[in-house]
Amino acid sequence: MKNGKVIYGIFLVGIGILFSLQSIGLIDNFWSFSWPLLLLFVSIGFHLGFFLSGAKKQQAGLLVPGGILFVLSILFMFEEMTNWSFSEYTWPFYIFAVAIGLFELWLFGGREFGLLIPIFILFGLSFVFIIQNLFTFNVLSFWPAILIIVGLFLIFGRTSRTSKDI
Repeated sequence: MKNGKVIYGIFLVGIGILFSLQSIGLIDNFWSFSWPLLLLFVSIGFHLGFFLSGAKKQQAGLLVPGGILFVLSILFMFEEMTNWSFSEYTWPFYIFAVAIGLFELWLFGGREFGLLIPIFILFGLSFVFIIQNLFTFNVLSFWPAILIIVGLFLIFGRTSRTSKDI
């Protein structure tokens, strides 16, 4: 526990020094670039909490907010560096962040099949919206064709027949 106190102490002293330097004018606009770092440190704290506890499956829930905050901190750092000029294109990464958090839960928490369903839905949605933002044509106009193809596959696709199906 003593190592934890030292780490938190160093962190608080560092933050205090940076804010002091900003208040006397040596650092200009520190907060606009530092607040995503706070999210990153909290994310790292969640991940360290999981891995330092022995990476037990029961503690894997710590990885959900850890993964979400990690992706969001990287996104917010990018947005702050570009003065939020790409935010109309980067909004699907909010959905992607939740998918990453759930994926970490699946990966380290027992790999339950049911958890893959929301993960793939969220990954798929974020992927479609990112592609839509990258290209000038509207990808969503292809949804009816995608639904028809998936429906035809479900109707006519190969299935493995078992004794229960017959």
